[in-house]
Amino acid sequence: MSFLNTDFPKHPHPVLKAEEIEKSMFDMGHWRNPNAKRKTTCLSDKVGMANTGVAVHKSILEPNTESTANHYHLSNTEWIYILSGTAVLQLVDASLPILNPFQPFSETPSSDSASSSKKPKLDNNGSSSTQYKIEEVPVSQGDFIGFPGGIGASRYAHSLKSGENGCEYLVGGDRGGSGVVHYPSANAADIWERGADGRFTVAGAPPHNGC
Repeated sequence: MSFLNTDFPKHPHPVLKAEEIEKSMFDMGHWRNPNAKRKTTCLSDKVGMANTGVAVHKSILEPNTESTANHYHLSNTEWIYILSGTAVLQLVDASLPILNPFQPFSETPSSDSASSSKKPKLDNNGSSSTQYKIEEVPVSQGDFIGFPGGIGASRYAHSLKSGENGCEYLVGGDRGGSGVVHYPSANAADIWERGADGRFTVAGAPPHNGC
């Protein structure tokens, strides 16, 4: 899948007015969650920061709506700041097994016992049949949420579901030239890269067996 953000102003004014932000909001679903739908826009791109490695989005969820598929980023940080409304942060412990790279191939890989217990079981289609326990954390106006990237990010795979009155929030993080996003419940991962022209290309990685 490839898509192009053509709305990169070359020499924008540094002030992005509220009415401009409102006009730039668009509906966005998620290819791995048919129930996810949000209105969003990239504020940082609008003020000429598309190539700085910084991304800040404003997003709005209608009442009782999911933001994305539950996920974590291996190579990027992510943060969320709740502007208004309420939501439930859905957290999943999908901790990855820590392997010994010097262990002979013929031996069974050693790993943290807690992580090993979460090894995905695959169905005939390669999807995960593992039922992860979801920790639900209520969040509301003024709350801040942060996710460092890296292997440890698998401890807190996450998604957001709005409350009865919807939820408005800022979401952002560092944005390099490429990244990996993992979806534990689907036993799937996406690899993305961003070209100099602003085009994002997303490729689905094949399912893994938990090793």
